[in-house]
Amino acid sequence: MSEKLTGSGIGKYILRVAWAAHRGAAETTGAEAEVFMQKLLPLEAFVMVDKQPDVILFMSGGSERSAIELADPERPVLLLSIMGNNAYAAATEVMAWMVSHNRIAILPGASDLTGSGLLERWGRAAGVWESLKGKRAGLIGTVSEWLVASDVSAETLGHRFGVNLAGIPWAGLPDYGKEEPDKALLSRLSGQRSAGLDDAARVLTLLRRVISDNGLSAVGVECFSLVQERKVTACLALAQLNAEGTVAACEGDLVSMAGMMAGHEATGIVPWMANTTRLTEKTLILSHCTIAFDLVSDIKLPTHFETGNFLAIDGQMTATEVTIFRFSASLDMVFIAEGRVAGRPRLPDACRTQVEIELPANKLKILREKPLGNHLLVLPGSHSALLELACRYRGIRVVE
Repeated sequence: MSEKLTGSGIGKYILRVAWAAHRGAAETTGAEAEVFMQKLLPLEAFVMVDKQPDVILFMSGGSERSAIELADPERPVLLLSIMGNNAYAAATEVMAWMVSHNRIAILPGASDLTGSGLLERWGRAAGVWESLKGKRAGLIGTVSEWLVASDVSAETLGHRFGVNLAGIPWAGLPDYGKEEPDKALLSRLSGQRSAGLDDAARVLTLLRRVISDNGLSAVGVECFSLVQERKVTACLALAQLNAEGTVAACEGDLVSMAGMMAGHEATGIVPWMANTTRLTEKTLILSHCTIAFDLVSDIKLPTHFETGNFLAIDGQMTATEVTIFRFSASLDMVFIAEGRVAGRPRLPDACRTQVEIELPANKLKILREKPLGNHLLVLPGSHSALLELACRYRGIRVVE
């Protein structure tokens, strides 16, 4: 069975490593393979196995058929080799077999092993999908009608991400107005004197109950009906949940919810779901009213942009380097880009929290010509290498 280490809040997957050599290999080959791996990874980061490996270490030529027998058809594999002894030649032959049989494998060069972080990223990539497997998400209400490229079927979510989806109609839930205001939210915003704050905190109390009663790790909330009918938003509730590490997407956007779950498992941070507001020759402007509290400073609580009702979040994003990504509705493609925050605009015709990001020209071109949808997900920091490897691990194509 696979295991996980815990420490920093991110599950650390323990890599399963098998070795392959020619049939006449010395009895000491297995011990030599383990010593080789100890030079690349800490002892607690891997375990030597003889089945279902995440990594196959080639110790010599003539090991091709034993490596193929070791490989699990349902498990992507990293093909490593020692220097010399025709080991890399054997790994190359097996990589060719993997490609011809539509199997997911990666063959790095010897120079990719030392100091590159590849093995650590491979373990984290495997851990993303292992962690998501069997998790339960809920759609409260429906996907907002304008999100024509952001609906994901329960079958697709289960097949691609291993997540089970439950539908939860608003009509079946208690009246939020009868709930007690959430103390954690009120405590966080104790310096604010905004009308509607107690009602926003009552919405959070209701969402917490739904999450607990249904055993959910994530929710997509169709919130506009709440705003229009009751004049209260879910913006603050979602921001608090995301800051606490419970994924909460607005507008019932299931594509964004799935991406936020994957991003959280990969990095320990719940991404910000934001509108593609404007594209210039060099920058992208994003905006939305539900950014997690821990991603911003100088928080203000104005009205919700589209409706003028209470309340939304207007904050200054604290990150300077960011990673932007977005999955397709079929969850088989992904857009990933790294950028630098160039400004924090105050556009009057956009959602409240806003950020302008410098992106490479080729990435801006994709957003103009081949976007996967309006909502993009933003992570503070540089995570593209990890996200790309995690997607490659799952057979998800990176749009280029």
